[in-house]
Amino acid sequence: MRLSRIYLLILCLPLPFVAADGLSCAAISNSDLAKLTGYVQKKYNLPQSAKVDVKELSFVEESCFRKLQFASTGAGRPFQMVLIASPDLRFLTRELLDSHIDPGEEARRQAKALAASAKGDSASLGPKDAPVTMVLFSDFQCPFCSQMAAGLMREIVPMEGDKIRLVFRQFPLAMHPWARAAAEATACAQTQNDKYFWPLHDYIFAHQREITIENMTSKLSEQAATIEGFDSARFRSCVDKKEPAPQVDKDVAFGNELKVTGTPTLFINGQRVSGYRAEQIRTLIREQTP
Repeated sequence: MRLSRIYLLILCLPLPFVAADGLSCAAISNSDLAKLTGYVQKKYNLPQSAKVDVKELSFVEESCFRKLQFASTGAGRPFQMVLIASPDLRFLTRELLDSHIDPGEEARRQAKALAASAKGDSASLGPKDAPVTMVLFSDFQCPFCSQMAAGLMREIVPMEGDKIRLVFRQFPLAMHPWARAAAEATACAQTQNDKYFWPLHDYIFAHQREITIENMTSKLSEQAATIEGFDSARFRSCVDKKEPAPQVDKDVAFGNELKVTGTPTLFINGQRVSGYRAEQIRTLIREQTP
């Protein structure tokens, strides 16, 4: 009897988590989670009434550094951020630099991957041989993405003309209830033709505050029905079957590979852009063109 009780006590102890490379990494306790969320709430001035949750995404390479996704709900503007925690959970940082990787080689690898992906089946605007390729990772429920979309579609695309090719990559964030559904729905429209994707893109960002998880599909169906030549029945079937789910997953995985941690994230000719003001982006475009 005593021996069985000893075994039971051992089994109830928190066990270390084993990372992908076999390292034994300490498990995160509920107390650790409370400290982390409390710190983030204070650090980023989130209201006390906001509920902050944290989700463990993955380990960083062959280490016990962790990617943690923090998100708030319930009060004020929704907050979402991916931070990297040190193995002892003392330090949090937005970026972890790997000194074993040559920065120039990493930049070239990312630029090559982006250039190759831009020739794929993502929705795009502009000529394929444009001197500037802009790859945008975006979330349809993200308010900052809405601001960038307005600048891109009203100022940059019309004014820069044949100089640019804009490629849209789906990156719905887990904290946004209907972002994933919107990503799949717009991808369904794109399967008919790229020209059907962009009207829905514009509509969603213009009416973002009116859309809910309950009315999203019906609103998009009504809007799509006004587009000449669009097959509404095919669209609804595609949405109901979630046919583009693998493509959305592919976009998200590619974004993670490029260390995209939030939206919007824009790359111009393979280089990550900080900020999303139209004037700033146009300056960068001019620097890339003769």
